Amino acid sequence: MSAMKLPGMIIGLLCLTLAAISSCGDSGEDEGARVIAKVNGTPITQPQLVEQLRYGPGPRLLLEMIDRRLIAAEAARRGIAPSRQQIELKLNQAASRFGSEKDLKDILRKRGHSLAELKDRLRLDAMLDRIAMEQVTIEDSQIEQYYRENVDQFSHGEQVRARMILTKLRENAEVLKEALDSGGDFAGLAQQFSADPATSAHGGDMGYFEREDYAEQISKVAFSLKPGQTSDVFAVPDGFCILRVEDRRPAGVTPLEQVRDQIIARLKHQRRDQARRQWLIKQRKQARIVIPDPRLRALVEGLAEVASPPNPLEF
Repeated sequence: MSAMKLPGMIIGLLCLTLAAISSCGDSGEDEGARVIAKVNGTPITQPQLVEQLRYGPGPRLLLEMIDRRLIAAEAARRGIAPSRQQIELKLNQAASRFGSEKDLKDILRKRGHSLAELKDRLRLDAMLDRIAMEQVTIEDSQIEQYYRENVDQFSHGEQVRARMILTKLRENAEVLKEALDSGGDFAGLAQQFSADPATSAHGGDMGYFEREDYAEQISKVAFSLKPGQTSDVFAVPDGFCILRVEDRRPAGVTPLEQVRDQIIARLKHQRRDQARRQWLIKQRKQARIVIPDPRLRALVEGLAEVASPPNPLEF
């Protein structure tokens, strides 16, 4: 842990923290030490507690503090700042592990922590994700191998690509159908009037889909049309619908070039945890970290060789 210097403020904070721990721990038997508990009249002092903490959970806690400063410093150097949406996504993932956001808040409160504190931890975790993923490179040979070994994942049945306009009332759909028959722009009308939240923002584009991907009423009409044809108004479970088929393709295998980005994302995700750990272990070795207490230093250095990155959900 001695090749690269940490920012001065970080070194200062670490040294102050360690100095405080050392000074408290060295006075475990002081007569004037603060008593924090008594057991049948026998006192337990603050220095005694600090001494137990220092060599018990202390090394792991200290390493986590070091890790968080290393991550924050590197993110600042690279200009990495997770968006609010990224933090909310991680928060939703965390909440799902505990049941709901309310359950998560209850657990945090019982452990003496706040949601704001968790968000700070999740922000650092998102920073580490970004830093680590930038280290991962995927070779063409790896992409091709993954495609060959998982070709069944890219196989598909007969597909159509269509656009949809959905309305709650038949009379509204009939008015829109008249507009389409008069040369109206399907995508523009869908974006403005369609009640389907999944497709309206994209001009009604449903992408490529197979028969079983949608309700029977929709698939039956979609697969009866040729590219460029527009359906009449028909009833669906959520209201009334108009479809226009853009393209059709027979059953087969999606070409590699069309799924290349998807494969790269999968391979990077598979390597993410390893990349996070490797990057952090390397930074621990390169950083200049001063720990005056030799026993504590040895314990932290031992952990630094093998410990995984901090878990934001472990308090």
